[in-house]
Amino acid sequence: MQLSCFCLPAIQTPLVNKFYQANRVRGRATKQDLVWVVKLTKLIAACRVQKVEQDVFLSTVFVDPEYRGRGVATQLLASAIESEDLVYTFAYQDVVSLYLQLDFIKVSQDALPEKLRNMFVNYTKQGREITAMCFQRDVNA
Repeated sequence: MQLSCFCLPAIQTPLVNKFYQANRVRGRATKQDLVWVVKLTKLIAACRVQKVEQDVFLSTVFVDPEYRGRGVATQLLASAIESEDLVYTFAYQDVVSLYLQLDFIKVSQDALPEKLRNMFVNYTKQGREITAMCFQRDVNA
């Protein structure tokens, strides 16, 4: 299924936050984030690309349960990272394989930039079962 993935204009950020809230998703988009979405007659998927100091951080990835298993997340994430050279994310254990398919690699928390390392430590202390990962574009390819 080929979908249209696009970056939501900042003024429409409240729409994605309503989508997140309706689905009880942790995280809230700000107008400084690049918010990528997939929309049919309604929003069916969204993610945020944030700047954390000078680093790019992919977060709050969510696909409506009705549309899971159809490649929606793969297309959304591929679009969101398409123009980035280096992207960090914290993947929940049950979706690590999805990120591996998109050429993310697992990294130790010590390999994370300081601010992201602090976030990772805080999230794991909250009981989140996550893996630190990063995508680095091969600039020679």
